[in-house]
Amino acid sequence: MKKIQIKYNPYIVDTEIIVNGEKPKANSALNVKKKRLQEWVEKFPQIVLEEYRDSNITIDFTGTVSDYEDIVSSFNAFEEKLSVTFNFNKTADITDVEKTIDKIFEEIKKGPIAELKDKKIVNAFEKAKDSKFEINVVATMSSGKSTLINALLGQQLMPAANEATTATIVKIIDTDQDNFSAVAYDKSGQVVTKLDNVTLEDMQALNADKKVSTVEIRGKIPCVSSVGMKLVLVDTPGPNNSRDNSHEEMTYKMISDSDKSLVLYVMNGQQLGINDEKIFLDYVCKSMKDGGKKARERFIFAVNKMDAFSPEPQDDGPKCITNALNNVKSGLEDREIYSPNIFPVCSLPALQKRAGFQGIRARAIHNFKDMCKYYDVMHFEKYYEYNNLPLTVRTRLDDFIGQASSDDDKLEVHTGIVSIEQAIAQYINKYARTTKVFDLVQSFNEKLNELAAVAHLEDAIRKDKTAKARLEKQIETINAHIRSAKNAKDRSEKIDKIDLTTIVENRVESYMTEIKNKLSVMMSGCSNKVEKIKAQQQCAELEKECKSISLQIKVQIDKILEDAYKDTITKILEDYKRYLTELNICVDSGTLLFNPANLVSSSLADLSSIIDAKTETEDESYYNEKYKWVPSQKKWYNPFSWLNEGAHWEGKTIEKFVDYVDMNEVASDYIVPFQKSLDSTKNDAINHVHSETQRLKDYLKGELEKIDKVLEQKLDALSKTEADNIAKTEEIAKKENNLKWLEAIQRKINSIINF
Repeated sequence: MKKIQIKYNPYIVDTEIIVNGEKPKANSALNVKKKRLQEWVEKFPQIVLEEYRDSNITIDFTGTVSDYEDIVSSFNAFEEKLSVTFNFNKTADITDVEKTIDKIFEEIKKGPIAELKDKKIVNAFEKAKDSKFEINVVATMSSGKSTLINALLGQQLMPAANEATTATIVKIIDTDQDNFSAVAYDKSGQVVTKLDNVTLEDMQALNADKKVSTVEIRGKIPCVSSVGMKLVLVDTPGPNNSRDNSHEEMTYKMISDSDKSLVLYVMNGQQLGINDEKIFLDYVCKSMKDGGKKARERFIFAVNKMDAFSPEPQDDGPKCITNALNNVKSGLEDREIYSPNIFPVCSLPALQKRAGFQGIRARAIHNFKDMCKYYDVMHFEKYYEYNNLPLTVRTRLDDFIGQASSDDDKLEVHTGIVSIEQAIAQYINKYARTTKVFDLVQSFNEKLNELAAVAHLEDAIRKDKTAKARLEKQIETINAHIRSAKNAKDRSEKIDKIDLTTIVENRVESYMTEIKNKLSVMMSGCSNKVEKIKAQQQCAELEKECKSISLQIKVQIDKILEDAYKDTITKILEDYKRYLTELNICVDSGTLLFNPANLVSSSLADLSSIIDAKTETEDESYYNEKYKWVPSQKKWYNPFSWLNEGAHWEGKTIEKFVDYVDMNEVASDYIVPFQKSLDSTKNDAINHVHSETQRLKDYLKGELEKIDKVLEQKLDALSKTEADNIAKTEEIAKKENNLKWLEAIQRKINSIINF
């Protein structure tokens, strides 16, 4: 039998694995120390089986409930091959952790250290505490997306109809106010109008107003209390219903940003597999595949309008719900997405139930109530095999149904809307809230560590009368190193040698090859003899697909560039930290031991924040100016091309049909110029990154020089520390008390995030 001990800390993303009292070998796949648990947990049982060849295992897990449930779930999938016993050492609930951090920060604000009361630190903490989490609701046309959002809100606020209804981007931001207020913005960000108490009619008018690009709504989102964070519901126009390309582009960008939001993908259970859905779903599934388990959990598939099925044998039959869900599941599996989160839901009855509609306005909920009474298959919360809700949540839902005093009380759960809200809460607790805890601590912890490092050194100097002279000698050496022209030149040359262009070129080349292959498949799939009316439909679909691909290229190249910039910043920052560590001062390897990096840790933290704040691509000319979609003007299809400077294809007509159309040739004439333009697009991206990289390197050189100066100031202050025979008794006592206070605060923080 193998005994495996696992400690997983989601706050600092750190894993410790011990097998039979020993760490895994250096080449073991179990060396996952700095990887998030969800990146490796599914492969974990197979790795254990292959490396240790023992089917009897005891797992001792230390961590949070949600992560423990992931461990159990992964081994349950191997129950035929492995016999596993679980022991769970539960760490503090995340809600308690957040409350403890709040208390610690209040203690810091009332404490004796002025530097920790700095407005910058207080603002950083408040910003982290007030962090919002976005749920992006996406769908193709007529999926019932707006109705589902209304069901989550508990009232009819978003326009809903059996046609395209969302032409603007709507952000619903959770606040404490009971009513909903709205501010509408145009494309340039200027306010179009403000509404203190927005209604459905107001939203219909704003949606129809072509001047309006974005609407921000503020009000209470009822399900927020169960998720522990402020939510922002983002209603985006579907890919077939964007007022302008920037809206559709924003949707693709949001999908590719794996850490930024949760995606609620609404499907119409009555219209699965339509072409618009296929194009959009292909892109979603690629993002899911690239991102591992976390990415898969980030996407929730709500199969809507399931109450439209009739389980009557003469209608859709008793297996109608499972058939629809199996179609969704097999469609995702065909795209190599396994174990997705699929939830059947009927959002209109859910809305009518929550909003308290009566009479004719409540027809959907009355009909659904009748179906639930006679057909258990319409109890949508029971389809656990299609999603990954943990046992604790399933038990809670089952207990609620079992304890409900009437059928009316059960209806809300039967609609499936509660299950979706529980899935949202699970994701936020597992990922977003742990990140929030880390950000809260980081807002003040670097400054705390820096102050503690200085206080320890000052204390050591006061207690060792001979240490000061030796310390000053070391400080002299460090200052000489910092001021050395050779050192500055060496660092500059190191930064200049970073080759970002080659990295980007390889990534862009790989992605462009994917796109070219996809375009080739599109051409090869066309017949050489198609009836004219069908050819018209196929060309419209071809136009849509090429338009979507062009926007996807834009988003993906942006992401490649941004990732490369982040890699550069990280590399330069780590190199600078290494340089500071090599300047370690160590006097008699005793009380005077410190890393100069600790003296500027808050400055280093500020610099690292530009990874998030300053790495967005600013100059987007390589896709904004030279290439653009040319709308159809003369005939029933439009030969598409990204434009090079000079002649372009706008208005060109290719006559290829009378009654039948050679779609193979049409597709070729349409797509080949697009394929050829990809090479120049790649070259533009490479040139762009070359100029941007130089700008970034120059910026970083300047920032590191500033940190050098901060370090010099800290060292100068240290050299002025007085020995205890000179310093005033009161001052010594004050500094010693401050040090004890700092140490106590550090112990409290470490007990939270370093369990």
